[in-house]
Amino acid sequence: MKRKSRVAFVSVMVMILFILYGCSGGGTENGASDGAKEKVELNFIRWSNGPALDEEEKDKIKRFNDSHPNIHVNMTLLPWDETFKKIEMTLASNSPVDLFYWDVPAYAWYKKGLMKNLQPYFDRDLNMADYDAELFKPFQFDGSSMYVAPENYQTLVLYYNKDLFDKGSVPYPTADWEWTDFLNAAEKLTVKDGDKTVQFGTTNSLGAWWGWMALSQEQGGALTDNIHDPEKLTFNTPQTRNALQFLQDLIFKYGVAPDAAKASALGGDFLTGKIAMYVGGDWDLGSLKEAKDLHFDMAPIPKWDGNRVVPYWVGGYAMTEKSKHPEEAWEFIKWTMTENQETLAGQQSWIPVHKPSLENAELPQWAPEGYEKARFDWMNYGMIGDIYHLNWREAQDKAISPITDQIFNNKLSVEEGLKQLDEQVNEIISKK
Repeated sequence: MKRKSRVAFVSVMVMILFILYGCSGGGTENGASDGAKEKVELNFIRWSNGPALDEEEKDKIKRFNDSHPNIHVNMTLLPWDETFKKIEMTLASNSPVDLFYWDVPAYAWYKKGLMKNLQPYFDRDLNMADYDAELFKPFQFDGSSMYVAPENYQTLVLYYNKDLFDKGSVPYPTADWEWTDFLNAAEKLTVKDGDKTVQFGTTNSLGAWWGWMALSQEQGGALTDNIHDPEKLTFNTPQTRNALQFLQDLIFKYGVAPDAAKASALGGDFLTGKIAMYVGGDWDLGSLKEAKDLHFDMAPIPKWDGNRVVPYWVGGYAMTEKSKHPEEAWEFIKWTMTENQETLAGQQSWIPVHKPSLENAELPQWAPEGYEKARFDWMNYGMIGDIYHLNWREAQDKAISPITDQIFNNKLSVEEGLKQLDEQVNEIISKK
């Protein structure tokens, strides 16, 4: 055979072998070689938290996609009330969403077996010494396994307007404050012009159930000893009665907090500069730090007879049981709990769950003096601010909110309101 012919023959054989090897699968289950692995598309749904936080979320997804060329997360942002309707629609289809952001309504899907047990992934890939396992326990729905992967914590703090305190010659709140100290300061910081109150010492920001329950818990009270599927809730107790009466009295006995009508007439909330202090979420920092001419600071929420209890919430990710790409979905979840925690700590919008990232984060320049103690000490005495029950949302909408609204509008006594809560809420949660 001539040299030219031999070269041509060899070239043809090499091409044939290459084609045959490529068609054989090349070592990957989807038929692509390791160097050209097919890109996996993951669908992720979560709710919107407003422009600033949504931009951080979009940036997070982009950074993950850029650093994982074989995985692409498609995020859908929706209003809260539309989010879970959309997820439920996909769960009823042949193409369920792979990932979603957790909130209490999703507990129903765990009960139906639609959420992936993440404990095997935790055991395989995470160093649990880097996390506070005690604070994760609410997500152990079956008592032992994790069904949600925590990404961040949220909690409550006491915010106060330093200018109003200075003007009124009132000492700033401290970590030793009791609710009696809070009331005394609120009285001194409430200002009237004739019969009209032009500055309030505080607001009724603790009017949500987890707010007044925190005051009840500081006295040793509790709605239930089982946040997962409680069979009965007990509202009509001395501790909860004290808590609700205290908050109602702030409005109608002491006049240091506005009712709904007066709050509207005031023209806004803490940002108006007409309210001296309020208890709010640490997520409020995003708007407060951008407010011009507002000199605010923070302190832990006050104690009741020497005891402090602070509600906390956990934000995190759930994987659907029928996700077609569980390993890739876990890769994203794991990344949010590990590599991205340092970025999360630097952004300061949410509290990271990864202890080394939290400990190594630099204090932001805008942080007020009380920032660290108010925002992080709750880990020593926090109690989850959620109850997981299939009918809990219905109980809130149809009983808890309407009844407490009447209490805080002085149309219903605390005593009568608690009786109604016991009756109506337990009727709702007992439904199958």
